[in-house]
Amino acid sequence: MSRPTILVTCDFEQRTTPPPRLRSLLNADYSDAIYEAGGLPWPVALPPVADDALIDELLSRCRGVLLTGGDDLHAGNFGQAQHAACDVLHERRDRFEMALSRRLRAAAHPVLAICLGCQVTNVVCGGSLLQHLDDVPRTGAVQHRGAGGVDAFHPIRVEAGSRLAEIMGGTQFEVNSRHHQALDPARPAGDMRPVAFAPDGVIEALEAPGPRFVVGVQWHPENIRDRAEQARLFRALIEAAR
Repeated sequence: MSRPTILVTCDFEQRTTPPPRLRSLLNADYSDAIYEAGGLPWPVALPPVADDALIDELLSRCRGVLLTGGDDLHAGNFGQAQHAACDVLHERRDRFEMALSRRLRAAAHPVLAICLGCQVTNVVCGGSLLQHLDDVPRTGAVQHRGAGGVDAFHPIRVEAGSRLAEIMGGTQFEVNSRHHQALDPARPAGDMRPVAFAPDGVIEALEAPGPRFVVGVQWHPENIRDRAEQARLFRALIEAAR
């Protein structure tokens, strides 16, 4: 059986050491997860201009999409001033992520959206973000980011009957976490459904209702795919792409 091609979004940065070149880059865990699940990863270098015609051509050459993690989306995308604690995406990636996610709304491609990808999906569908969780009162607050950017770990509860629960094979799991932003429950995405929650109420996943595969998770399953339920997320994307 042939491997379906999965478009994988790359990060983008300006190298600070001389010479100060721009570069697209990808953490290998993302592409390795797609290979291991039976897909063919296609990391896409970020274009200088992300117009709809170009994005449609990119989408015409793949069977599914993996939206990867990254720094913080610019708050202007959801109508807010930027919080001082934010580490904002390079504008080239910010533009591309938003443009691609908008086109995906009208496409048939299955989508797995991780961390930043989950947040972008939420914003494009009309939702907003909590820019800094340390500012948000939460009952029984859990740690969502370790010191120095390392992973924290905490439990999540997945809604019974959701696509995510079916994929992962249950409703109670431990996940890794290294984010300081989250989906805003006071301004949800109109056509997406929150389906997983941390003990302090932070939304940990969302999905599209109906038959189309669009799943966003706030954690990083690519880094803990040695756990069976996390590997199933990538296999489910590949099966949907087939």
